[in-house]
Amino acid sequence: MPLAPLSQRDLILHEQFLKDVFSRFLSFKTYSLFFPPTADDPMAAGFGQGYAQAAHLPAERKLLIPLVADDRLLGVFVARGASLPAPRAMLPLLPRIGAMALAQLALTRAAAADALTGLASGHTLTGTLTREIELVQDRILPGSASLVDPGLTGLRGGFGLIALDLDAFSRVAARYGFVASEAALGRVGGLLEGMCPEGGLAARLHDDLFGLFLPGASAARCRETAEGFLRELARMTFPVRATGEQFSLTASAGCAMYPQDMRGGQFVAPPAEQARLLLGKAKRALSVAKDLGRDQVMAYHRILAEGGVVLETLPLSRISVSHGRGVDAEAGQRFLIWSPRDERTLDIRKSDGERLSGRYPTTFKGEAVLMDVGEDMAFAEVLQLTDPHWPIEPGDRLLLAPETEAAPPGGDAGPPRRDMVSGLYGHHDFLRVMASDREKRQEFTMVLVLLPEVPSERRTGRPAEADMAEAAATCRMFFGPDAVGGRFSSSKLVFYLPERDPAALLEAAETAVGALAERLGVTAAMGLAGYPFLHFARADVPDNCRKALDHALLLPKGPRLAVFDSLSLTVSGDRLFAMGDIYAAMEEYKQALLADEGNTLARNSLGICLAKLGRLPQARAEFTQVIGRDAKNTMALYNLGCVCRRLGENAAARSAFQKCLRANPGHVYSLLRLGRMAEESRRFDAALKYYKRAAGAKNGPALTLRHLARLAFKRGRLDEAREHLHQALLHDPKDAFSLHLMARLYLEEGQDPAIAEAMARQAVALRPDRGEFWKELARALSVQGKADESREALARAEGV
Repeated sequence: MPLAPLSQRDLILHEQFLKDVFSRFLSFKTYSLFFPPTADDPMAAGFGQGYAQAAHLPAERKLLIPLVADDRLLGVFVARGASLPAPRAMLPLLPRIGAMALAQLALTRAAAADALTGLASGHTLTGTLTREIELVQDRILPGSASLVDPGLTGLRGGFGLIALDLDAFSRVAARYGFVASEAALGRVGGLLEGMCPEGGLAARLHDDLFGLFLPGASAARCRETAEGFLRELARMTFPVRATGEQFSLTASAGCAMYPQDMRGGQFVAPPAEQARLLLGKAKRALSVAKDLGRDQVMAYHRILAEGGVVLETLPLSRISVSHGRGVDAEAGQRFLIWSPRDERTLDIRKSDGERLSGRYPTTFKGEAVLMDVGEDMAFAEVLQLTDPHWPIEPGDRLLLAPETEAAPPGGDAGPPRRDMVSGLYGHHDFLRVMASDREKRQEFTMVLVLLPEVPSERRTGRPAEADMAEAAATCRMFFGPDAVGGRFSSSKLVFYLPERDPAALLEAAETAVGALAERLGVTAAMGLAGYPFLHFARADVPDNCRKALDHALLLPKGPRLAVFDSLSLTVSGDRLFAMGDIYAAMEEYKQALLADEGNTLARNSLGICLAKLGRLPQARAEFTQVIGRDAKNTMALYNLGCVCRRLGENAAARSAFQKCLRANPGHVYSLLRLGRMAEESRRFDAALKYYKRAAGAKNGPALTLRHLARLAFKRGRLDEAREHLHQALLHDPKDAFSLHLMARLYLEEGQDPAIAEAMARQAVALRPDRGEFWKELARALSVQGKADESREALARAEGV
């Protein structure tokens, strides 16, 4: 397949590459691109016949080099402050150097693209995901200092990824031939590229599998984009020239969100690893969409809730299901079971705009709880059946039950039974025993013990159940004879200790962890939760116990042991915050503060949540309380300064930033904030000092370049501003603020408005909430005589 011709857009995207090529042969201070409208343009006329020679303007120290590919003048590279020691020899060579650079650029683009569809390759997509993850990583937890002030570094809240696959496409090649199937893939690729938003990336991963990267997209927008593609594809027909026939196609799609769909230790993996994990999650959602009937969209975070099926029915009221650790399934989760033959179609929207469309049950067959969870499947115990004459069958669907404790089944279940090997109750029977006893108790504790799936040192020929029995016996030795034990899952034990306080059990639990390591060679983790605690009900203790275990698993050293307390609630709140559920996170932080008013982490995180919701006075009060307890808390000092600034209290904001710098002289964000405030008051020298200090700090250059460019622009040093912006966009090609300022710079200098329009369009695509970005786009359109489009952009600016 011949290489696709280069366009002016390619020159804009690879401007830095062209600069690097010419800098090997020339010395110049700044540079820019220019696009002559026609060959008769006065600037184009200066290049000589056939654009064979560059134009040198010694009086202006300017050099104009034509960029010609396939006998087409694509643009002009303008080098300012250039010195040309041998004009007669160099001028004829410079266009050839430009042509060689364009040829290399075309080959580089071809290597990063799919030859059949012209879309990006899978390698290019994973590279883009990796870079975007690096830019998002410092904003996914409340501890990030820039969270309260997203305008400082640009919005990097997350992104969406869609995996799309054509349904039954192998039959197309088998029936109509490979030429027809490849032609269809080319048209599908064109449709996907046409639906790709500005700043996004469409890629062909392999065969008929495609990927679509959506920067800054919400879950609702991700789903709507996928559904739009499926609708447009269904309307298309694909002719077969050889036979005169035609066929149509459908597709299935899976969506994954970053960071919402990442869990636990996945956050600390290298960005390249996280990119592949996210792509795997999107493919997993795609696979579920196909399993559930094809021609539909499934979001990864909805798989656990509504994407499971029964694989096989087993003896002793057990079933195997399609859920595993790969979709965040955990032992103890309950599911309602229903038949797909007894369903109805729903199309509703949640309060956050997410669309929940699909087929849902009218009646349920029964209820089951997960017992043994593997990577791709799990075994579950059937708790109850709605009708004994309506049995559970393979293919039945699962619906995640609400987070409430299961009601014990009827009296015909028989007495609770213990396992003969370990002496532990099964999960179902343990819940029955605990539920019947805890209502009589004024105090009790629950302990959840996690054992590794495979012990590091297992004796030859020793079965896993023997290890489980010994682990249970070891725990009972330290918890006492009144401890009621149960099997929570294949790797978890659970104990119910009536009339026992968690704090009093802490020493015994630490000893038990050490004994398990000594006897079985395993590093166990334990989570303890008790009643009473705050206003939590008895039925809340199992969920609190799981949160305590999550807390224990995050401990960096020492025994992995945690009692449910204020810090456990903070960890739970951070997890909810990373998932985007701010209101639920706030509830956890408030509970944490009820348990411990001195928990500065929870109070600072609560202040960040309030600030994100626009409740600035309440946020200021929370940050002030943190500083009252810890006067050198840099996070709270910086956040307080940002809130005061948003409230218009500049003196208080400046004082907070300065206190933050006294506590940490290298705090980049405070330096940038103080520089911006000095810049706004036209104290340009003071602003420059702050920015230079920030540039010298760790990670400072990447954050500071845009601010240096803006300052240079205000001081009338346009060449210096251009150089800073080029460097800023090299660090982050999707920096909306730098793109906006670069567009403004092109317009101020009276240069090519087409480039200004391209950059302004990228800026508004990345940040459609910024009215000034739309105004700059309108200005660029107006200069080019596009009056209707300019008015439309101005209307969008007023509506923001």
